[in-house]
Amino acid sequence: MNFSAIVLGSGLAAVMLVAHLHGEPLPAGDTRASSSMIDPMIVGSNKPAQAAAPSGPAKAIRLIDLRSGATCKMANPDNLGDNYRPAPIGPDCAGSPELKSVVQWRSTSDGSLEMADVTGRTVLRFMPGDGVLYESVYPAQTLITIVPARS
Repeated sequence: MNFSAIVLGSGLAAVMLVAHLHGEPLPAGDTRASSSMIDPMIVGSNKPAQAAAPSGPAKAIRLIDLRSGATCKMANPDNLGDNYRPAPIGPDCAGSPELKSVVQWRSTSDGSLEMADVTGRTVLRFMPGDGVLYESVYPAQTLITIVPARS
């Protein structure tokens, strides 16, 4: 019973941390966002919120290592191509064992974001996430999310 309570509490704490650091919601035109989050028939007299005008892509992103608690802000990777480019990892990410070796990154044709070490070996791979910009998928034990950075 205690184990279940600890696991449930840890999961809830992680969800709250990600929600707090999550940033602004996705623009209304984004295909990852559900087109109808609130059913007006169920909520009764509450009116659905007006969709905000899209403000364009975030100017920066925040990487959050859920295991170590390290977070750092980086420029948005929108202009990345198939070739590796220098990744502007800041000193704040030195607290993350996974992020401290990253020096370059690229996007791939399947929409993933790859980060590599100085030798060009891929050390992290991210896929577009549900509720976040990206979620780590490689290596399997890594728990890193990428969200829009708040100002």
